[in-house]
Amino acid sequence: MPATAFDDRRREVLRTLIELHIETGEPVGSESLSRAINRALSPATLRNIMADLEALGYLDHPHTSAGRVPTDEGYRFFVDSLMDRHPLAPGDAAAVASALASPDASTEQVVANASHLLSRLSRHVGFVLAPDIARTSFRHIDLVPLAGRRVLVVMVSATGLLTQKVIELEEKLSAEELQACANYLNTHFSGMALAAIRRKLLALMREEKALYDSLVKKVVSLGERAFALSDEEASVYLDGTSNILSHPDFEDLERMRALFRTFEEKSRLVQILNACIAGEGIRVLIGHENPDPDLRDLSLVTASCRVEGDAGWGLGVLGSTRMEYAHVVALVDHVARALAHTLQGLHS
Repeated sequence: MPATAFDDRRREVLRTLIELHIETGEPVGSESLSRAINRALSPATLRNIMADLEALGYLDHPHTSAGRVPTDEGYRFFVDSLMDRHPLAPGDAAAVASALASPDASTEQVVANASHLLSRLSRHVGFVLAPDIARTSFRHIDLVPLAGRRVLVVMVSATGLLTQKVIELEEKLSAEELQACANYLNTHFSGMALAAIRRKLLALMREEKALYDSLVKKVVSLGERAFALSDEEASVYLDGTSNILSHPDFEDLERMRALFRTFEEKSRLVQILNACIAGEGIRVLIGHENPDPDLRDLSLVTASCRVEGDAGWGLGVLGSTRMEYAHVVALVDHVARALAHTLQGLHS
């Protein structure tokens, strides 16, 4: 695009038009734009500028209206170059602090509160993506005997995420033997990532004492199964999916069905969201920029959540491309930092 294509007048017209469309949901005509804009520009001048912006691909002209609406490219230029960025409003910041500051809450409760906050304060879908067990640091393990050679493994990550799975051993172990194994694992492996634990177990297996020490032999056999790196998917906490129904942008029944299928297919949703939270800082994906075809009519505002000991945390807001981007960006950024701080201190 030529440097002269976006002078101050075009920038102001595009910014004002997008802000009006976000507020009203209606195509914006030259008359309403003339009333809203700060400059004394006539409707005829504004129509010419709007035609130029449409030719550049930033506006579209619905057949049934004389007004214009932003395209995905228009929203992209708005977010990158025109939008005023500001901190989260004090009232919303206080709501975040209140909801996440409960000292007695479990990690799961804190995460659920965060997804609810994102939904309530954005009026769209809020989500928090918790890492899969393979990307967390181990803090504590309990081993509960079940029938036969089966054992319930209850693991707690550094940030308090609880994971349970059932394994089957080569030989039946008593409750006392399982407790001894758990004590050994908690003493020697706490604070380590699962991949590192696996390497240490393999090294331990090669040592001579594993042949002669009955406890170490049991620990190695049990630990191999308990800390196996499976294809377990991360957990996604969604809140506010019904908010989508309140937006007039989603009156098409088939689009709604496709979208709710995506919400129901958790493994697919996790894969999409994991791709979106990669990297640092806030990421905004608009319409066709989304990696999944069923999300091409939506915008995603995401942030990774840096928590020492647990990699793979992320959160964000999913909603109409006609969202209040400045507010949602400020909200996602604030909640990401608040959640990271809460998780860091929750079980330290």
